[in-house]
Amino acid sequence: MTNHNNSAQPLPGVSKAGILKASLLSSMIIGLVACGGGGSGGGGSKSSTPASSSAASVAPSSSSAASSIAPDEGMTMLKTDGTKWVKASGTQIHLKGTNLGNWLVQEFWMMGQGGNGVTDQCTLEAELTDRFGYDEKERLIKLFRDNWIKERDFDQLQDFGFNIIRLPILWSVIEDEKNPKTLRPDAWHYLDWTIAEAKKRGIYVILDLHGALGGQTPNDHTGCSGQNKYWSTPEYQERTKWLWEQIATRYKDEPAVAAYDPLNEPWGSTEADMVTRVTELYQVIRAIDDKHIVMLPSHYGSIEGYGNPAEKGMTNVAFELHPYPGLFGDRPNDSHYDIHRDWLKCGNDGKGGVCFWDTKLDALKTPMLMGEFQPWQGAGAGENDLGGKIGGATYDIYASYDWASTSWAYKLVSVAGGQGRGTWGMVTNEINTSLDTGVGLITKASTWDCNNWNSTFAEACAKKAPTIKVNGTGSKTYYLVVKTGANGGANPDVTYDSISLKNTATNEEVLVNGGFGSGSGWTELSISGSLNYNYSAADASKAPTGSEGAFLHITRPDGVSGEINGAVYQQITLQAGQSYAFSGTFKGNTSVNTWAEIYLIEDAPVAGKDVVDNAGKVDFTTAPVAAIEALFKSYGEVGYDVNAGLAKWLVTDEHNDVFDYPERPTNVTLTQTGTSVALTWSAVAGNGITYNVYRSTAAGAKGTLVAEGLTTTSFNDSGLSEEETYYYSVAAKNSIAEGYTSAPANTPLLYVPVPAKIEAEKFTAMSGIQTEASGDTGGGTNVGHFEAGDYIEFKIKAESDGNYTIDYRLASQTGSTGFEVLIDDVVVDTMDLAATGGWQTYITKTGKSFAMTAGNHTLRFRSIGKEWNLNWFELKKQ
Repeated sequence: MTNHNNSAQPLPGVSKAGILKASLLSSMIIGLVACGGGGSGGGGSKSSTPASSSAASVAPSSSSAASSIAPDEGMTMLKTDGTKWVKASGTQIHLKGTNLGNWLVQEFWMMGQGGNGVTDQCTLEAELTDRFGYDEKERLIKLFRDNWIKERDFDQLQDFGFNIIRLPILWSVIEDEKNPKTLRPDAWHYLDWTIAEAKKRGIYVILDLHGALGGQTPNDHTGCSGQNKYWSTPEYQERTKWLWEQIATRYKDEPAVAAYDPLNEPWGSTEADMVTRVTELYQVIRAIDDKHIVMLPSHYGSIEGYGNPAEKGMTNVAFELHPYPGLFGDRPNDSHYDIHRDWLKCGNDGKGGVCFWDTKLDALKTPMLMGEFQPWQGAGAGENDLGGKIGGATYDIYASYDWASTSWAYKLVSVAGGQGRGTWGMVTNEINTSLDTGVGLITKASTWDCNNWNSTFAEACAKKAPTIKVNGTGSKTYYLVVKTGANGGANPDVTYDSISLKNTATNEEVLVNGGFGSGSGWTELSISGSLNYNYSAADASKAPTGSEGAFLHITRPDGVSGEINGAVYQQITLQAGQSYAFSGTFKGNTSVNTWAEIYLIEDAPVAGKDVVDNAGKVDFTTAPVAAIEALFKSYGEVGYDVNAGLAKWLVTDEHNDVFDYPERPTNVTLTQTGTSVALTWSAVAGNGITYNVYRSTAAGAKGTLVAEGLTTTSFNDSGLSEEETYYYSVAAKNSIAEGYTSAPANTPLLYVPVPAKIEAEKFTAMSGIQTEASGDTGGGTNVGHFEAGDYIEFKIKAESDGNYTIDYRLASQTGSTGFEVLIDDVVVDTMDLAATGGWQTYITKTGKSFAMTAGNHTLRFRSIGKEWNLNWFELKKQ
C-alpha cells in the first residue's frame, strides 16, 4: 500500500492507490485495535435473529427518524436530477449514513481477530471447511452474520439520524459457490432482512458488490486478499453480470433500494478497464431495471475515464468517491484539524478539496456519493471532542453540496474494546476488563494513529505503556520485542531510546542496553523483507523526545521493496508477584504508512512469523467449535460503547463552531533592509484576534512559526541570509482555531546556479499542485496532485552555454502521460511515465538533451496528464 492521491484531487487525502482503507487493514491486521476510555452505551437490548422475508412483500412503513422523508410522500424510488438526489416527486433528499462493514464481507481488523494464516473471509471459510466440513462451515458463518448486525443496530442507526446505509456484499452471499450461476437457497435472506429493517425506520439501502468473484482489488476487503482475478478471468466477469441480473430482477421495484453499486473500489486494473467493466454492468442492470440509480465508482479518486455520462447514454447515475484525508500519512506534519479543514473548506486558495469536486460535478451535472470516509478516528470520542465535531461537519458539508454520504464504518470490535480516542467504528464493544495487564502488545504508535509522533511510551498515541504485573509463582521467561514495519512503497524512519523495564519494588533494571550505542543484548528478527538497524544513531533531528546520547534508528534498506516488518528483541526473566515499570521514548520522524509496536510475549520469536498480540483472540486453526460459536455469539450480545461526539453532533440543533476560524489577513507588505525584514498587514475582524507569523524558504510551504500571539499588525525579523529567498505569511487566530495563512510576501527571488540537483518543493511559483511527505530514499517532501495544465516553476542560472539534460525522480501508481519542460516558455523536453509500483515508489528517468545559454532562465514543469509525483530533478551539463 502507498499513501498518495494525485488524480482529480488537489488536496491530500482522497482515496488513491494506497489511500485505501482496506490496504491499511490487510497489512495491519494485527495492529488496529482500540484502547482505553469511554463508557458503556448501546443501541438497545433486542436480540432477535434475522429472518427471511421477501422484499416484494415488505410494505413501506412510516418513520419519524429520517426527517428528510416527507410524511405525505413516504419512501419512494430515488432518482437523479442534475447534481441532486431526489424522490419520485422531484423533492430533494439529503442522504446521510454509514456502511455495514464486516458483516456480509468480513474484514478481520474490524472484529479484532486474525492470525496463523486466517486473515480474511476466504481463509476463514477454507479453514472451517477443512476442519469441520462444508455444512458446519456454513452454519458457523451464518451464526456470525446473525449476530454481527441485529435489530439493535438498526435502532442505533436511527438514533444517529441516518436515512441511508451502504450494504457491502460478497458475491457468495447470493451465488452458490459450488454451482455457478445458481442462487443459494438463502440467497436473499440478509438482503431482504436488511431492506425490511431499514424500511421500518425510513432508511434507504445501497446494494454494494464489495467483493466480486475473483476479487477486483488485491486487498482483503473483497473477501479474498491477494487474488485480483476478476479482471483476467472472463468466467468471473460473466458470473458477475449474471449476479447483477439476479439482483436487478429481485429489487427493480423496491423503493427502499436507493442505488446499485456494481463494483466496490475496482482498482485492480487500469482506469480504462474499470470503465469498460462498470459500463457492462450498467448495461446489464439497465436491460432489467431502468428505475434505480447506478453508481460509477472512481479509480483511485479519478472519474475522468467515464467522461460525461450523459454523452455516453448513461442515465440516472451518480459518481462515487472514497476520501480519507490524512489517514494514510499524506501530511505527517499537519494536524487532524488542518487536514480535514483543507478538505472540507477548500484550502488556502478556496479552490481545493470539496470545492474542486463541486466544480467538476456541476460541469458534469451528475450527483456524488461519498461512499466511504473516516474523519473522526483518533480525534476524540467525547461530546465536545474534535472527532465528533469534524464528523458532524463532514456530513453537513457534504449535504450542502447535495452529495449523499456513507462513512466507513458503523461498527468495530476489538479485543480491548472501548472508543478510546475514537475508533473507526461509530460503535465498538465495551471495554474488556478481563485481560491480563502487560502481556501481549504493550506499546504502540503508527502513522495512522498519529502523524509524525514523538513521545514517551507512557504517552504513546495508539497504546500507552502499562505497569506490568506477573501472575503465578516463580520465575518466568518472556521476550521483549520492538517491532517496526511499513507498507510497500513507504519508508519507515523510526527511532527508539531509553527503553527500560524496572522492578517497581527494587528498581532493578531487567533489560540490557536499552540506551543503545551498540547492538549488544539485542537479536534481530526478519518477519518480512528486511530493515536497517543503526544502534549508534546520533542525528539530533531524529532523536526522540528526552533522548540522551546514541539511539536506535530503523529505516528501509536500499533495493528492498514491498511490505517490510522486523524487530529486535531480547529474552528477559521476570518474577511472579512483582510489578515492573516499562518506559522509553520513540519518534516517527517523517515516516508514512509505518507502525512501531512493542510486545511482551512468552514464546521465542521465529523468523518469518509475525509477532502479534493473541490475548483475547480465537485461533481458528485450533479452537474448538464451542469457542468459535462463543466468539460469534458475543458480537450480538456485547454491550456497545457509542462515540458520544457523533451521537451528539449528527443530530443536535446546536451550532457546530468547529470551523468558526478567522479570515485570512490581507495586504501583507514586506520591506527588506539588509538582513532584516519588516512586515505589516491589515487587521482581521473578530473578538480576541491574535496573529501568528510563519517563515519558509520554499514557496509552497507554510514554514516555521517565528512569532505567535501578536496583538499588533506588524512584525520585524532579522538575522537573515542574503543568499536565500524567504517567504512570510500571517494567520489570524481566535478562541476556536487559527485561520488560513495570508498570501505570502517574499524577499527577492534568487536564481539557483546550475548544473545542480534541485528539490521539487523549492519551486518559486506553482498552479494547482500540493506538496506532501515523500516515501523516497532520504524522505523529505515531494510535489504531486498534478492535473493537466498545472505547473511548478524554478528560477535557474546557467553557468555557461552548452547542452544540458535533466534527471527526473518520479513516481506513479497508475502511469501518466506526464509533463513537458519549458525554458523561458520554450518546450525543451517531454516525459511520460509508466507505473512505478506505487505513489511513493520512485525511479530516475533521464530526458533528452537541449541547448541552454549562460544566464538567468525560468524553468517550468507543465503537466500534460495527471497522476505523477516529482521528488527532485538534476540539471546536468553534457
